[in-house]
Amino acid sequence: MKKIRAIKYLWILILFLVFVNSIFYIKYTSFTKVNLIENEKGKIKPNVDHSPIIINGNGNFNLTNGVSPGGNGTYGNPYVIEDYTIDIDGPIDCIFINNTNAYFKIQNCTLKNPNTGGSTIRLNNVTNGWVFDNDISLRRIFLINSHNITISNNYIHERSSISVEFSNNNTIFNNDLINCRLEAIHLLHSDNNEILNNYIKNSTIGIKFEYSSNNTIKANEIYDCESYAIGIGHASNNNRILDNYIYNNGGFIDEAQIYIDTDCYGTIIKGNIFNYREIIPPEIPWLYIILAVVLVSGVIIGVVLYRRYRRTKEYKHPEPPKFPESDEPPATTEQVDLPEPPELDED
Repeated sequence: MKKIRAIKYLWILILFLVFVNSIFYIKYTSFTKVNLIENEKGKIKPNVDHSPIIINGNGNFNLTNGVSPGGNGTYGNPYVIEDYTIDIDGPIDCIFINNTNAYFKIQNCTLKNPNTGGSTIRLNNVTNGWVFDNDISLRRIFLINSHNITISNNYIHERSSISVEFSNNNTIFNNDLINCRLEAIHLLHSDNNEILNNYIKNSTIGIKFEYSSNNTIKANEIYDCESYAIGIGHASNNNRILDNYIYNNGGFIDEAQIYIDTDCYGTIIKGNIFNYREIIPPEIPWLYIILAVVLVSGVIIGVVLYRRYRRTKEYKHPEPPKFPESDEPPATTEQVDLPEPPELDED
């Protein structure tokens, strides 16, 4: 009886651990994509100093304009601009790409431009580009009428901003935007974009939409902005704000940190956490791992104990064999005289 009770308690414990694990699993799958790019600052490789790069048309993707050899502008083999330090102070851009539709990458570059008349990266009438793993400071990444652009894993800081005008189908994620005095990410007349996994701090507004619809803002960390974390305005419709960390923006609390203009409709706000990020362990979910180990151990122990209990319950000691009773009296130890055998004829 005690064993049966112990087995029941063990299974109750296992079911409880499954429930707790499920809660943590949901939260981790929703938010572990919020990568802290500040931990990656020192991983950008030493770069070579380079003058500003200007590319006008697909034909300018060549070695003279700082493009690495080997690419041909296709999806599987894009043109690559990488490993440069471009530090300027003037009304020009560190990298300016205009009127192209070939696939290209800008990666592992250190770009600085404190001048208000220039940008670190300016893409005008451009499609099919990736901008990732760059250290960008003092000025913005500026997209104008550009499509299918992915901006990811950049460390963007010191009064920088990302501004997107008349642009569609862009993906902007995993950026670290610190001390921005304008909008960290600004979409104007830009539809069907994804803004994912950005680390945005100390801007005026974290992310701002104007005349921009069908965009997704997901898994960003936005805090310490002077005004709203996210501003949706000027006929920006059907945007999705999902699974973001949003806290300490403009003195507002909870969903009040997200501003939606009265002429906007169809905005979906779901799964956001309006608290400090450390309420869930970052990057390595140790608690989840420990709970998973405990769960697996509990299941194994439970199976072993249950099988042992079943074997004990089903085993029966064999009874001694029963022999049929005889009507004849039992044999005695007295000597019995046997008749003599008959004599045989010698013939």
